[in-house]
Amino acid sequence: MRYFCFGNGTSRKGLDLNKYKEYGKVVACNAAYRDFTPDILVAIDTPIAHEIYRSGYAFKHTAYLGHWTPIPMMVVDDLLNSNTGPLSLSPADLDFTHEAVYHGNEYDDGQRKGITYVTGVLTPDKAVDIEAGIDEFAYATGTRAIYLACELGAKEVYIIGHDLYSPDDKVNNVYAGTRFYAGVDAPFEKPDKSDKDDLNHWIKQHKNTFDTFKDTKFYKVTPNAIGTSPIDVIIPEWHDCNNLEYITQHELDKQFKV
Repeated sequence: MRYFCFGNGTSRKGLDLNKYKEYGKVVACNAAYRDFTPDILVAIDTPIAHEIYRSGYAFKHTAYLGHWTPIPMMVVDDLLNSNTGPLSLSPADLDFTHEAVYHGNEYDDGQRKGITYVTGVLTPDKAVDIEAGIDEFAYATGTRAIYLACELGAKEVYIIGHDLYSPDDKVNNVYAGTRFYAGVDAPFEKPDKSDKDDLNHWIKQHKNTFDTFKDTKFYKVTPNAIGTSPIDVIIPEWHDCNNLEYITQHELDKQFKV
């Protein structure tokens, strides 16, 4: 089974992701649903997961949402009664359901309370619970989406728009400046954070996936030839991954006549 796993890096801007459906399953992340419908959508982060469900998307299309476990409204009511921080509530949903997904955020820094999200759910829907935890890592949405493709039986995975780095040291995301995303001038998050932050180390998460699924062939798709930009690079930490190959976007599209 072939999977095309799209991140939201700017290198995928302008691509018609629907064209790849003819050749395999298309997996996309987070706000990608605003522009097109992949075969599988993945959203680990709480705010965007609730946005997706509230939009009605998950009633028609498969969406793997982070920690998406409905609980009885009786329990939700008790939790709301004790909540003292900011709240994002979908009251219209709660009027016609017996269950809701409740994500209560703890204190971020000992002083500031994070936002609590509550969304009523109805069945049948196409929302599937997905956990971030893989081995010793708390996977990010993009890396978790690729791991999920492997769990679903992928033997050939094309990694597209997972740029890792930035061409200009600013946030590299096609949705920068929109709801739940950093501003367009925000600094990009490095994918190779220090050892103290390994839980959010994208490069190590990818490597863990490559090492775990040794019988799966992975293709890291770069927009241009290696060495031509900060995002067209070989990742040193992946040198011993014999099931990984680098190809350009042109080579990919030529192969599948996209």
